[in-house]
Order: sequence, then C-alpha cells, then structure tokens
Amino acid sequence: MPGYTGLQCEECEEDHFTNGTIGCLPCGCDSFGAHGTGCDSSGMCTCKMGVYGPKCDDCHPGFFHFSSTGCQPCQCNNHSTDCHPQSGVCLDCQGNTQGHNCEECVPGFYRRDGDGYRDACLPCPCSSVTSSGTCHLDSTGLPVCDECKSGFSGPTCGTCMDGSFKSSGACVPCDCNGNADPRSMPQMCHPETGRCHRCINHTTGTHCEVCAQGYTGDARQHNCTLKAVRFLPTTVSSTAPPFLRSSSPSPTLQSGAGDSASHNSTASALTVVSWTQFNIIILAVIIVVVVLLMGFVGGVYTYREYRNRKLNAPFWTIELKEDNISFSSYHDSIPHADPNGLLEEEPCVVAANGQLALATAASMYKA
Repeated sequence: MPGYTGLQCEECEEDHFTNGTIGCLPCGCDSFGAHGTGCDSSGMCTCKMGVYGPKCDDCHPGFFHFSSTGCQPCQCNNHSTDCHPQSGVCLDCQGNTQGHNCEECVPGFYRRDGDGYRDACLPCPCSSVTSSGTCHLDSTGLPVCDECKSGFSGPTCGTCMDGSFKSSGACVPCDCNGNADPRSMPQMCHPETGRCHRCINHTTGTHCEVCAQGYTGDARQHNCTLKAVRFLPTTVSSTAPPFLRSSSPSPTLQSGAGDSASHNSTASALTVVSWTQFNIIILAVIIVVVVLLMGFVGGVYTYREYRNRKLNAPFWTIELKEDNISFSSYHDSIPHADPNGLLEEEPCVVAANGQLALATAASMYKA
C-alpha cells in the first residue's frame, strides 16, 4: 500500500506520518516554507523563519512576503505588530501614525523636530474651530497651523485678525459705527473685548455709538454737534427786591438745540455763546480773582512792614539839671571868687544810646 514500508507494512514511508488511529498519510510540507519534506508523528513540518502552519505554507503574524527564504518581519516602526502577509502594508498603526510602514502622522498630529519614525506623533496646537486643524513645522522647528479660518491669525490661529475681535469663539469685525480714528488702524478695537480704541466725530462709548459730553445728535448718523448756550430774555418778577428790579429784560442762560419754530422766529433776539467763549469768560474771572487775592496779600504784607518799622532815635539828647544858684548870689560872690576855682569840670558819661548826661549831681560853681 502507498505510504507504508517494512516486511509487514507496519511502518510509514519517509515523508509520511500516522497518529496511530489512521493510516500513513503524506506530510505535504510546502517546498518554500518548510525545511525539507519530512514531518513529525503529528504531521507538523519544520518551518523556515517567519513561516507557520502544519504544512509551513503561510507567514506568521508580524511577517510577510512568503518565499523560498521564508517570511520577512513587518516594517511598522514599532507602531504595529501586524501587516498584510503579501504586500507587507502595516495594519492597525498606533501612536497617531499611518502609512505603509506607520511612518506618517495622521492629520492633526506632528512629530517634533529630531524625532524618528519610531516616535509617537503629538496633537497639533490648532483648534478645528479656528483653523484646519493640521499643522507643520516652521523654520524654527515649532508647529504652525496650515490654514487659519476667516478672521483668525497667528501661528496657532489663536488671535483675531486686525479689525476684528473674538466673540463666542469666533472672530467678528470691529463695530465702531464708522467713527473709529484712522490713526488706530489696522487694529481699531480690542481683540478680546471689541471696545473701540479711539473715537472721532465727537463720539464715545464701547462702539463709538453715542455723542461725547457737550454734543448732541445721532452718533450712528455722524451728526454729533456742539450744544449751543443761549441767553433768553426774561422779565424780573415783581416780587424781587427793589435793588434787583429793572425795567430792561434780564438775560437767562439756557441750553438747548433750538430746533423748534418758536426759537427760529425769535432768533434775532438771541445771543449764542459758544462753549469756547464761555470757557474764556470763566478763565478771565479766575484771573481777576487771582490778581485781587495777590493784591490783598501784598497790601497786608506792606501794612505789617509799616507797623514793624523802627523809628530813628535822636543822636544827642541834652539834659538840663537844676543848680539851685540864684543870679543875685552869683553876682555877689564874683568879687570874692577864686578865679582858678570858679568853675569845676565835672566828668560826663556818654550813654549807650548816644545821649550826653552828667555822671554826678555836683554843683557847677564853687562859692
């Protein structure tokens, strides 16, 4: 019988096997995948590298390209352990990779500068709301978004373009009602709050939507005009004190736009004073008050200096003293007087203040 050998056909021929319950069967080992044609008692052939199966006719998982030399390992850069057994295309790539050998990053991920194919890919710092979500490395090695959506700018599309601001996650144009200062261009409003930087045409507000103080009109229509100050004639009440009464009309200060027909009919009797003239009047009053105060202070200072001045004291003061000598006794004593001792010099003392005084109260004559 085929497949048997021995004197009594009790053994299997070469390249045949039996498990004891069935007869001898051929091994059937694949000529490319097996080392030889023989097999063990269970019918398992000896396979080449990367080959498996009872007949060594298929590549082992993680290997591909079945040939006479066996199967080659899958080249998946350590991101997968399996590939197509014939083409070798990697299956189920991990680490956010894709490609024939898991060498590429999936959209929205990137590898840092210097990383190899075996390194995992990192997510791009680009939001799908503000950009395409994909990125690339610039000349400095930093990730840059490929394309920003309308209104967004910056390396990561995280800021609004000039002339727009962020609102509810989107960039919307600045709304300054046409009253933005051209000098604030191109960024006419705050990129986060949308507040206009500088308003012109006498407007103010977050969006330059109202007229500035002292002006009236519609800021959105660009017609803010200066409020007028008018002096309207009025008659003083008869109950006023006599010194306030006057036969002539007294002007009353009134602020208004003067748009009514009644105002137009009496326009010839109104004197319009602009705010500039009003400010000049106030400034003149302030200057007059300051001058008066300075004059008052100067007068007080002069008066105090006058009161504190020192009067000039006389340089000499002559003091007369009583000598108790009558003229009759004086003439009687002359014939008997000693000519040498008639007069006696009395020392004088000059006072500290320049006054001349006698030091003693001695008699000026000797008897």
